[in-house]
Amino acid sequence: MSTENGPKAPRIALKKPDDARRLIRRVLAEIFAQSAEVESAGKVANLLTVWLKAWEIDKIGDIEKRLDVLEKANESRYP
Repeated sequence: MSTENGPKAPRIALKKPDDARRLIRRVLAEIFAQSAEVESAGKVANLLTVWLKAWEIDKIGDIEKRLDVLEKANESRYP
């Protein structure tokens, strides 16, 4: 895929853990096909670490909301 300005970058959506796993498989396949494991390993690890941290923050927010609901329900039952 290319444009008159050069190659067009593929669109990547990381909305779910499955999306990340699919991207990991694709990137790793490309890296191994080019025998570039050593050169690319650090880049891949850094990107996935950042993505995982963002995903964890999102999930922690959900857990905190649910915990607040449970604590309020508990307080109303046992004042």
